[in-house]
Amino acid sequence: MDKQALKQYIENLILRGSSAAELARRCGISVASMSQFRTGKYAASDDVMAEKIATGLYFFENSRNVVDTVTSYRQVKTAFVAARSKNKWYCISSRSGSGKTQSLIDLYNVCGDSSVVYLKCRKWSSHKFLLKLATAMGENVNRYMDNDTLLDICAAHMNLMADRHPILLIDDAGKLTHSAMNCLIPLYDDTLGRMGCLVAGTETLERNIKRYVGRIEGYDEIDGRFGRNYITLLGATKKDVISICMANGITDKETAEAIWGKLPKIKKQPNPDDPRSVWFSDDLRELASMIDDVVIRQELSKGEMKV
Repeated sequence: MDKQALKQYIENLILRGSSAAELARRCGISVASMSQFRTGKYAASDDVMAEKIATGLYFFENSRNVVDTVTSYRQVKTAFVAARSKNKWYCISSRSGSGKTQSLIDLYNVCGDSSVVYLKCRKWSSHKFLLKLATAMGENVNRYMDNDTLLDICAAHMNLMADRHPILLIDDAGKLTHSAMNCLIPLYDDTLGRMGCLVAGTETLERNIKRYVGRIEGYDEIDGRFGRNYITLLGATKKDVISICMANGITDKETAEAIWGKLPKIKKQPNPDDPRSVWFSDDLRELASMIDDVVIRQELSKGEMKV
């Protein structure tokens, strides 16, 4: 664990509007412990504390500096703001690596209170999904509770915050089983007008929902609750890519432009009312790999990396 990078990540979140108290709450630690870790004065082994904080904030070793002007980030943020302010449900269905997860985690971490709940899904049954969801909300639950009880707990938790416009972020929803996906129906109904929700997954999420409509019970209702419309992220323009490069260790614009030149690109029409097309790269993971390669070479040439 790169603890210095984790500390910098925390400082960047606070600089961008989050509060140290809220970050501590999400990590399940005291405000004092968070303060001591940030200043390097934590008395006990800070390895354990670092792991706890990294887990709570979804930080991983190769976390990128977020550039919130990137096109795909702005799309996610627009959906986030609209869902939260209008208590609407939206679904983002876009290819892997297009920027969904990093954007959602950043919006979750930057938010200064507990009214934003984030859950990254796996291939869970309905019961496991509801247990994980209630736990992400901070509720005390156990595996002996049935689905109806867990649904009531989750709905009540969000309804009690209705005046704060709570929002639920469900990431990697395409991994959920049919029974888990069907839990979205009563959750929508029981929080109607009191909670917003952003459900995100790869491009197969929309495709599967549409395919299962009329074939598997519940999918027509799920499709309807998303307005039968799905958001596809555009990715990053040349300007976006250069900004990402410069924010993550690339030291000159020429190198950033060279990376843009190597990326696979496709022309897209950002505005349906504007016939003009723009070149986008929608594989930000490949971009991240290219940045890493350049940064590693830079560090080796400067003797900053020991081999």
